[in-house]
Amino acid sequence: MLLALAIVSRNMWAAPVSPTLEHIKQSNTLNIGYRQLAPFSFRDNDGKVTGYTITLCNLIADELRHSLGLKKLAINYIPILFTDRVSSLNSSKIDMDCSVNTDAPERKSSVSFSNDYYVANMRIVSLGKNNIRSLNDLKGRTVSVPRGSKDLLELNRVNREKHLSLSIITSDTMEDAFNMMAQHSTAAVILDDILAYPFINQSEHPEDFTVSHETVGDKMKYAIMMKKQDPMFVAFVDKTLERILESPQNMQLVNKLLVQKVVIKNKHSD
Repeated sequence: MLLALAIVSRNMWAAPVSPTLEHIKQSNTLNIGYRQLAPFSFRDNDGKVTGYTITLCNLIADELRHSLGLKKLAINYIPILFTDRVSSLNSSKIDMDCSVNTDAPERKSSVSFSNDYYVANMRIVSLGKNNIRSLNDLKGRTVSVPRGSKDLLELNRVNREKHLSLSIITSDTMEDAFNMMAQHSTAAVILDDILAYPFINQSEHPEDFTVSHETVGDKMKYAIMMKKQDPMFVAFVDKTLERILESPQNMQLVNKLLVQKVVIKNKHSD
């Protein structure tokens, strides 16, 4: 406990005490994994990697640079698929995954998570003409969901418990899962609500889609993902993240990057 407190104190650094901190200090580089998942992590039209989680991780990087006594700290943003997150962290390809990661008990034997910074709900997204309003409406139908995601784990559980007899098709990305539904390959897609809204709003006809009021499975708690067996780095990230989330700056970030994203342009939800 004392060591964990010491590592997050700006004035008490003596030397790196974790593999991740050692790598960052020696290389003057922080490698951040991300996916194209607005509004949390995405490359914008100007080629800049941005989003709410990316901004949080950039602020953590500022604290790392200061605490490690580095004159500069380069940040590399590396695209990482859902299915490659664990191997990329444990092989040190990336130091943190700063996209959408749901804190799941099933994953804690392989990776570590920060404290959560956002909570979402999974919902049913479909074309309005399919008349899908609830899980009962999905019985025996085909749905799409990203592989390697907590959404898939939760959907499999709900499918078993409610005897829905769903045919589940997985995809490499959330965009692919959404497009399967939009192009009539599946009857619906199961996505976290805040991640579904940008796909709907960016479509040619947002008015064609519906998002269910009914939620699917447990709440999705978003956290930064880190490699296993590096508790000192996790403690540093948690302490820094706690300070950021309690600051007035965070409210500005939430209003700018998140709040406006939950408004569906077509306002057609069920």
